[in-house]
Amino acid sequence: MAEKKEVDLSRRNLFVGAFRRLRGEMEEGRPQARSSETLPILEAANTAFAAGDFPQASAKFKELLQKEPGNNDARRRLGCCLYREAKFVQAKVEFERVLRTNREDHEAWLYLGLTLARGGSPAKAVSVWKNFKDMRNVPLVREINLQSALLEQPEPPDGAKVADAVESVLGAPPPAQS
Repeated sequence: MAEKKEVDLSRRNLFVGAFRRLRGEMEEGRPQARSSETLPILEAANTAFAAGDFPQASAKFKELLQKEPGNNDARRRLGCCLYREAKFVQAKVEFERVLRTNREDHEAWLYLGLTLARGGSPAKAVSVWKNFKDMRNVPLVREINLQSALLEQPEPPDGAKVADAVESVLGAPPPAQS
């Protein structure tokens, strides 16, 4: 007999979450808390992330993930914070964890590639970016394809220049210098 998979969502959160979506209070791409206990932690993490306080946001996302280890949106945001703090090895681990459970997470593929490029492995970044298929952002896909072609040149650019070029299309500032 097949075992039933237990869902980690309370009825209250499903009900209240539906009203939040209807009222437009839930932003697309922002992690959502699964319980009222973790909601204040998540709000603090999202506020710090939006303000660009990545060390504070990292600490809050780590605290949240101790209570909700399956929250992939929070894990992806933690990876983005670690990337912005130039902690590329830790960021890589978090993005890989997200992709283990959701191979369709375009943002995780994008930032895993950026992490590899900044970490000194631009060729690996290109192979990772082959999985990035977000056709809603054509200029970004175009830049990734251009950087892939440039890496096949006899004198390929270094990883930081590749990441800078992709981030320029994103409109994101480069991570802190380590």
